[in-house]
Amino acid sequence: ELVRNLKQKNGKSIWICGGAKIIQPLIQDNLIDEYYISVIPTILGSGIRLFEKTDHEIKLRLLKTQSYNGMTDLIYTKR
Repeated sequence: ELVRNLKQKNGKSIWICGGAKIIQPLIQDNLIDEYYISVIPTILGSGIRLFEKTDHEIKLRLLKTQSYNGMTDLIYTKR
């Protein structure tokens, strides 16, 4: 509800950092315009899915990649 209210106001972009539990409700309510995904190469053996099943497909377009310190950031926008 907070993100929905902030998006309706004038101002700068909203930046939310987090994992699956934070972004999943935002994805379901179509509140994310850009996705910043950081890939940190570590093999854990198991983990939490970043994206759960949705009732619709979300098409993305890659805007930019950048690599540093062995990590890679992928920046996507909705198509």
